[in-house]
Amino acid sequence: MKMAWGWKLSGNRSLLLALLTANGLMIAPCTSAERIPEIHSTSFANQPVNLPAALQGKAAGILVIGFSRGSREAVTGWARKIAADYRTSPVVAYYELPIVAGVPGFVRGVVLRSIKSSTPERAQPRVVPIANDEAGWKAITHYGQPDDAYLLVVDNLGNVVWQTQGQPTDTAYAALKQQVESLETQMAH
Repeated sequence: MKMAWGWKLSGNRSLLLALLTANGLMIAPCTSAERIPEIHSTSFANQPVNLPAALQGKAAGILVIGFSRGSREAVTGWARKIAADYRTSPVVAYYELPIVAGVPGFVRGVVLRSIKSSTPERAQPRVVPIANDEAGWKAITHYGQPDDAYLLVVDNLGNVVWQTQGQPTDTAYAALKQQVESLETQMAH
């Protein structure tokens, strides 16, 4: 198997990669050197969240990242799809990460209250606002469009194995699920 763009390619995966490329989805190369910035924050459910430490013992982590108010619709769309499959998974962790580091301190509280009030209570343990290292998150997501949602699938050490950005699509979600299943298979062996 060859490694290409962070994917182990074989028969069906080659076809999937071709379909993703043909549909114009941005899938950035992932290398083992790409590791998420450390997070020491608190979720909207007032629970401490430390990443990548919280991924220990998990097969995969799914991170849905938004950098602007305009990204909220895409982030929410992705979160609905992910929650349907992984809300109760014991081996897959997922988090929504609104990046608020660029919001001026005097209005940050208002912004956070607005995000929290629009977040269903059952989702609040997975929503973890990030108030620092915006540059690190922009680098790891290959940031380009402020109103896009950015998705990362990471291993239990926080290494990025797959990523995409934009609105949720069935094709991109199938690719995400395939990456998660691959990590689950690796964990089982």
